[in-house]
Amino acid sequence: MEEPSWRVRAHLPTPPSTNRKWSPEPATCNVLNLHHLFARIKINTRHKFNAHIKPMQEQNPYRTVRRNPDDYSEVSDALGRHFQLRSHDLKNTRDLRTLLLDAAYELQAQPDLTDAHIYLHSCTLAKKRVEIEVEQFKRITQPHIAGRIMLHDIRATAQHSERLAMDGASTVSDPFRKPTTASQEAVLAYFLQRHLQSLPGVSISTIAADTKASLPTIYKVLNTYDHCIEKDPEDKTLRLHYFAQSDWLHWIQRTNQLSSAYFIDRSGAPRSANRLAKELARLQRDDLAVGGLMGALHHLPTLDATNSPQLDILVHGTRRTDLSFITEIDPGLERYKGRTEMAHVVVHFIDRPASLFVYQDGQNWGALPDCIANMQKAGLTHQVNDALQLMKQGQKP
Repeated sequence: MEEPSWRVRAHLPTPPSTNRKWSPEPATCNVLNLHHLFARIKINTRHKFNAHIKPMQEQNPYRTVRRNPDDYSEVSDALGRHFQLRSHDLKNTRDLRTLLLDAAYELQAQPDLTDAHIYLHSCTLAKKRVEIEVEQFKRITQPHIAGRIMLHDIRATAQHSERLAMDGASTVSDPFRKPTTASQEAVLAYFLQRHLQSLPGVSISTIAADTKASLPTIYKVLNTYDHCIEKDPEDKTLRLHYFAQSDWLHWIQRTNQLSSAYFIDRSGAPRSANRLAKELARLQRDDLAVGGLMGALHHLPTLDATNSPQLDILVHGTRRTDLSFITEIDPGLERYKGRTEMAHVVVHFIDRPASLFVYQDGQNWGALPDCIANMQKAGLTHQVNDALQLMKQGQKP
């Protein structure tokens, strides 16, 4: 990979008018590992710099980093102070590098900051280009600074979603398109999954990176479920240590607000849920998983239930996702809008960046919290209560 050629604007002092060796100010080197770069710079004091690092023009009519009052902000909690920097409609790599430098200098100037988060709203740069720029920047940045800079590329906007809804589009052309924003329910699902798997606590920066949720969303979850979340002030990590049945029912009710799609077989000889699940596995798609009662039985084999006559399929996507794969499972299935208990296949949408699917025994399985939410939606109250009791007793997946 080619080494980046960074353009640094006004952070460098004017070189002296002698031919003696010149080096940058200490503050600059404290942020960037520039010693090996400046060693290759030749300075011509009569003209301009001849270097890999070139001075930028002061006037830039194409600058897209907006400086609104809410672009810079700080959030404090028990784990420390977090710096936030937002950009809207970013269109070029120069402004992206400026944002990265701003975050680096802020961390250097305020050592007590835990981390810095950069949010790109409606960025028009290719995602691969953004990833390369961040990787290259971190390569020339001091490790104690680079490890604390988090970038969140938020492509979807509420205005864009509303416009699509007004257009009446029912599907998207890309069946593998994934959600890019995380709700409070998505953050809590992440906590629940880690809790059920007995995983250790994680930092807020890790939660943001894994869930793609914004810091305000994460803090709303921490405030709402403060009675359930244990904070470790030493290593600055968080974990869910308790989740009451009332908390479960609240999360399930919020999760099930997203609509589902129902399919029925009118041939008179519908396939069993087990056979449909095998057909689903043959598609070998990582964005599809088995959920509902069948998924819960996989995670909790001692659950007091028999196999459900319907197959619950979890799709990692929004309700606008292409569902044409249903005909590949069974050509006899067709969309149904009647009584939901008559459906043979129910499709639920996992509308969050992290699906939390688990691949085992040749099949993708939905996370146990999602399976329980599916059962509640199907009216399987007894099985839901039994599953909650089993988890309370320590029978975890």
